[in-house]
Amino acid sequence: MRFFLLWIVVLSLFGAGLWFFYESSQFLLDRDYLAGILHVVVGLATVRSAVEVARLAVVLELRS
Repeated sequence: MRFFLLWIVVLSLFGAGLWFFYESSQFLLDRDYLAGILHVVVGLATVRSAVEVARLAVVLELRS
């Protein structure tokens, strides 16, 4: 059960990362460079955390 719950969290984090990248592109098109770069940084951190949670889910699945 935890495995599927973690995968739902992973997919939602990846979705949030994609949303941040989309928002950053909108800011960069509007020439709001600071907000665009900050959204890119947050998007990268979100995707990185999704990868770490996915690793955790795989390890928990292999241990059980």
